Amino acid sequence: MVNNSEAILKLHYIFKKYKTRGTFFGPQSKDVIALNSISLKILKGEIFGLVGESGSGKTTVGRLIVKLEKPEKGEIYLDGQEILSLRGDQLKGFRRRVQMIFQDPYQSLNPQLSVLDAVSEPLIIHKIGNNHTIEEITRKTISSVGLSPPDDFINRYPHQLSGGQRQRVAIARAMILKPEIVVADEPTSMLDASISAQIFNILLQMREASNITFLFITHSLAAARYLCDRIAVIYKGNLMEIGPAEEILHNPKHPYTQALIDALPKLDLSSSKKYYNSLRKEERIVKENAGCPFFSRCNVSDETKCGQNIPPMKELGKSHSAACFYA
Repeated sequence: MVNNSEAILKLHYIFKKYKTRGTFFGPQSKDVIALNSISLKILKGEIFGLVGESGSGKTTVGRLIVKLEKPEKGEIYLDGQEILSLRGDQLKGFRRRVQMIFQDPYQSLNPQLSVLDAVSEPLIIHKIGNNHTIEEITRKTISSVGLSPPDDFINRYPHQLSGGQRQRVAIARAMILKPEIVVADEPTSMLDASISAQIFNILLQMREASNITFLFITHSLAAARYLCDRIAVIYKGNLMEIGPAEEILHNPKHPYTQALIDALPKLDLSSSKKYYNSLRKEERIVKENAGCPFFSRCNVSDETKCGQNIPPMKELGKSHSAACFYA
């Protein structure tokens, strides 16, 4: 667990929406809220997990942080500097400090570039080193992610690599600039368990060696528990719960977090397991944007209180908060 209480990255009331496409015969386009006034603080040197199901808005958070998209409202700060208005050299400097590892390495890597060219490209863009030092740095970085000896890989192309090897190349490309923050967007969702564990260990080693701050985006609480210091749980663009990873897993306060834990495989059949039973078997039919975002699926909610009011995020213990009236 990181002991540093200094926040390197802050998100203040981020609001992001998308417009769905209408069809000629179907319904007209409408706004879909991806993030609803999200506020987060990520501490320097920690691995911060953002957990939620598909469509929860977690990937949108990552894309906003690396400036691939812009929010409609809100502010994002890196080391106290607001980043949404960065331009020119300041933006280029920001790109060097903040990198992203994408979910699908095959799509994020140029199929026409060899491993050597793909990993060394950021050095060339940022004019770091000369031809000799660029290749030397690239070889060391490739080796550091487990592609060793590097001579066996530098002249290969993405289609000549396995899924795990491609993701290692993507990690090497993100790490070669020695960034301060790395957004890892479900980097192991397309890999099997044994390869995923190897990727997790690479990220842990790099955090240990360089004090890199990670935002780890995942749908798996089990993966977040293995890797993360703190976890935030997000549902339909709303933060449900934030706290230390072990606290979230062993003492979840929000019914949605409890439902995610109930969904985890229970392999130890010899001992009694706690089931929270917080998820309704049938969803309620509710008005859009009325009351608690989880009200339609919540088994412990109150028709009046939860169906008509939005619960505020409240502190429940040291560094542990949840947005629920009954937490």
